[in-house]
Amino acid sequence: MGDIIMAGIADNLADINTIKESYDRWAGTYAKDTDDVDYKGPILGAEKLGQFVEDKQALILDGGCGVSCVGKHLNDLGYTNVDGLDLSPKSIEVSKSLNVYKKLIVDKLGVNRLDVADVTYDALVTIGTFIPGHVNQSAFKEFVRIVKPGGYVIIGMREEFMDMATEYQNDQFEADMRRLADKGKWEWTQREPINSFLAGKPGVHFVFKVL
Repeated sequence: MGDIIMAGIADNLADINTIKESYDRWAGTYAKDTDDVDYKGPILGAEKLGQFVEDKQALILDGGCGVSCVGKHLNDLGYTNVDGLDLSPKSIEVSKSLNVYKKLIVDKLGVNRLDVADVTYDALVTIGTFIPGHVNQSAFKEFVRIVKPGGYVIIGMREEFMDMATEYQNDQFEADMRRLADKGKWEWTQREPINSFLAGKPGVHFVFKVL
């Protein structure tokens, strides 16, 4: 399943059940497979959160936590009050065995309302989830609902994906980010290019402060 990354996953997995089943099958080797293709997204995402969230006891949600790739780096940086959420039950099982997260939730990021109370988290980090056919900007509304005012949302993704998905193209992805800023839902804090996100391919970090 490792070659799924290099193929961009994308349009072949647009069906949510297919995505879940694919990640369930991949859960056992995901960490090794992504290490083998120099996936720097998780450590860079954890470090990016560290630039904005000083309180090591902050309650953080790792959205699309998978098998704890980001969570382990957050723990290494001293953040231990971290919850994880992922679509794949098998990935959640792997994460549970690693004792990285305080709480684990099986759910998907999207237009659906998560089983999370309003203004619960001090920060939300989601790395490598915004992929064609996976997560799109419909998830933004939930991000601003569940993160406390003054808290941060950190998104890390491959830059090329913004030109691959219909819902991302023609600046639509960033236009939807700007619309939320214009509505006073969040403040656009940072857009930072990443030289090597995965397999030497560039990425981008977006950071927002919830208002």
